[in-house]
Amino acid sequence: MTMKRLVKAPGLAMYSCRPVPDQLPLLTRGWHRGPEDGACVMEYVSVLAGSRFTDHPRCTPPALAALARLVNDRIVDDGVRSKLALLAPDLIGIRVQPGTTQYVIASCLVTAAAHQPVPHQATQRRLARTCARMRRLERGGRWTRIWLRGWELLNPPNITVSSAFQSVLEQLRGLTQHQRDEQLAELLRTAVADCRMLTSQRSAPARRAGARTG
Repeated sequence: MTMKRLVKAPGLAMYSCRPVPDQLPLLTRGWHRGPEDGACVMEYVSVLAGSRFTDHPRCTPPALAALARLVNDRIVDDGVRSKLALLAPDLIGIRVQPGTTQYVIASCLVTAAAHQPVPHQATQRRLARTCARMRRLERGGRWTRIWLRGWELLNPPNITVSSAFQSVLEQLRGLTQHQRDEQLAELLRTAVADCRMLTSQRSAPARRAGARTG
């Protein structure tokens, strides 16, 4: 398969039972018809996972995939965007859990709050509500999980994550473009790590969020 500006991808076949190409497309903005035209980070993940070429691969929770697409498209520096490919293996195989969306939202809101000279009340209130849902989930049982699924039906992950991401963009406006790009890449790295820590009793986003709202 001939692809536009390929990058080498050694030693990654372990993430799929399907053959993984030796070379993968360069990360660029937006949606692409096929890997020969390039790929956003989630399309890159779909190729790496050996699945159908798509920016909505099933191997990544919808909320985290939504954030990855937003970060990919908002980064201006191609060099910074290309480093997102290093996160691709960690975006594969994350099990969707009731709290995944809350953890992604919390990662965004904590980042936004961290860049506010004076804590913004609206951000603080939203972060507090998100943390309350996270704590309720940690303490609750089957009915809490059912309640949270209902909440997510009324508040689709792509919409709630996009709204939280806008809060991040508003707080990064005072930075240089390169600084903004680096902060967005770091946000995605943090969210990926947080989602992989969901089984921990006390999560990383809950610790950071508690420090901001305490």
